[in-house]
Amino acid sequence: MNTSTDTETQEPVGADDHDAPYKAFSTRYRNYVLALLTLGYVFNFVDRQVMTILLEPIKAEFNASDTEMGLLSGLAFALFYAILGIPVARLADRWSRRNVLAISMATWSAVTALCATAGSFAHLAVLRVGVGIGEAGGTPPSQALITDYFPPERRALAQGVLAAAPNLGILVGLFGGALLAEALGWRMVFLVFGIPGVLLALLLFFTVKEPARQPRSGVGDESLLVAIKGITRLPGFLWIASGVGFAGIAGYGLGIWSPSFLVRVHGMSLVDAGLWLGLIGVLGGTLGAVTGGLLVDRLAPKDPRWQLRVPVIGLLIALPTQLAFVLWPETHRIGGPEGLPFALVFMGIAAIFASFWIAPSYAAIQNLVPAHWRTQASALMLLAINLLGLGLGPLVVGMLSDYFAHTGVHSIRWALVVVLSTCIFGAWCYWRGSGPYAGAVSRECDVCHLPPLNRDIMREHYID
Repeated sequence: MNTSTDTETQEPVGADDHDAPYKAFSTRYRNYVLALLTLGYVFNFVDRQVMTILLEPIKAEFNASDTEMGLLSGLAFALFYAILGIPVARLADRWSRRNVLAISMATWSAVTALCATAGSFAHLAVLRVGVGIGEAGGTPPSQALITDYFPPERRALAQGVLAAAPNLGILVGLFGGALLAEALGWRMVFLVFGIPGVLLALLLFFTVKEPARQPRSGVGDESLLVAIKGITRLPGFLWIASGVGFAGIAGYGLGIWSPSFLVRVHGMSLVDAGLWLGLIGVLGGTLGAVTGGLLVDRLAPKDPRWQLRVPVIGLLIALPTQLAFVLWPETHRIGGPEGLPFALVFMGIAAIFASFWIAPSYAAIQNLVPAHWRTQASALMLLAINLLGLGLGPLVVGMLSDYFAHTGVHSIRWALVVVLSTCIFGAWCYWRGSGPYAGAVSRECDVCHLPPLNRDIMREHYID
């Protein structure tokens, strides 16, 4: 891979002059890096979400409850993934984002392959914790690298492309995982999906360049606690983090349990459920993620509040369509009694609008924070979405499903209805955060009213 120059320098925060790091790379090489990072994110989600399609066969083999499966698919992975993401991101900000990403990718892929050896529910839970530890260094370095590789006017779209990767990962994981599980058993799914990630990690390590970062006197050497305080006190940050957390509870709760819902309530086979949910995810989710990024790129330059109001629109449209998917009668089918559940139509619509918040949220955080905090800021965002969304969403659905067990197979339906209501809280948080965020990025915020910790940061970052 060729770059336009061998000289790589650090982009001054908020600058658009000749020494910005993206100027050091050709468009072709930037796109190559984006493609490689996106492929890595695909495997990230394949390995992360493979449990989704395997819930039913694993539950049957280990005689587990829905609560236990919610714990296995959610909190067992998310707890260490979310918490370790912050110190790992700090390491990436101080060392090499490429190296951290490559090591993390090799780790989570290898441990995924080892899940094939699980002899008990507890053994599998421990291995899923290991996958979470490995994936802690996956997303934040990728997002920070994109920020240095792409100019500001193309970042939201680039983040949208990256954000679309999980949808392809979901397709591969759901449909491919279902086919493999039916033909070879659930253990071989982990083995087949884990090994390619190790090879991709090597390719990334040897072909992706780390943009050189110019040392900044006295900045970025503060303790982790000081960095966290500084990031969380930036205008709008906590509102954005809360928004992604609530949106994640609904999104992960529905996403993880949708195959089981279709199998139990609508009588679909595991392969059919995996195929159609995978197609809906990759088509609808990709369209929604990219559209959300494009809308923000068009609207936010005129009014920065649209950076966070586009997610509001998406969540408020997604909620009724998600509820329609869950509540639509199982007797209504496309093409007769043996056809596909009509409820899948609503899932397709929901997948588009439910993805609107992803790219704008991550782009907003990258726009908000100083350069030396970008990876750590992404990690804090992931703490919110994964500890709340992935950690609590599937677990709460499982607990509620056990609570509603007296309703039979419909227990999972009522559990999903309750959890989906968190979309409302997510939309409200985004709306509340849009004003402070717009003031910050418009350089109109009153730094004199900020805590002492942030005054110099805000002057440096937002004021010429």
